Amino acid sequence: MPDKKQSLLMGALVAGILSTSYLSLINLLCCMGVIAGAMVAVWHYTDTNELTIPTGTGAGMGAMAAIGGGVISMILNLVLIQAGIRHDVAMTEFILNTWGSSMPPEQIEAMEAQIEADFEFGAYFLNALLGFVISAVFGAIGGAIGAKVFKKGGDEPTDLSVIEEL
Repeated sequence: MPDKKQSLLMGALVAGILSTSYLSLINLLCCMGVIAGAMVAVWHYTDTNELTIPTGTGAGMGAMAAIGGGVISMILNLVLIQAGIRHDVAMTEFILNTWGSSMPPEQIEAMEAQIEADFEFGAYFLNALLGFVISAVFGAIGGAIGAKVFKKGGDEPTDLSVIEEL
């Protein structure tokens, strides 16, 4: 079976960049950035090697690309936070400016406290772990979709590892 590392890295880069800072807003649409990264990984692998892969293989590749993208996103976001760019604060301010007049006072106070709060690595790390799990699920979905969409070489999977396992 051909090596998947380059395809997984490409998919992880796409998912990671689309999940970083303000670009991560695309993930509000059913984790679209993660699904796109997973599909890029499968597309690159099937296109480069001119083969069709089973849906399960695509799902596995998608999950791995999504987890890699999560690591890339976590590192990039840490760098941006250290540089003073906090997209979470900007989003909270946007929500307050847009819908603040219709929100209960307690909720407004909680959001203002969030803006003033210092960055805590422990909370960031726990959120990142939860994000890895969610990303893996949506990455698997994107990879499975990619395996069905990006076929090279007929309707049957030409992945020989499936035959060798029998």
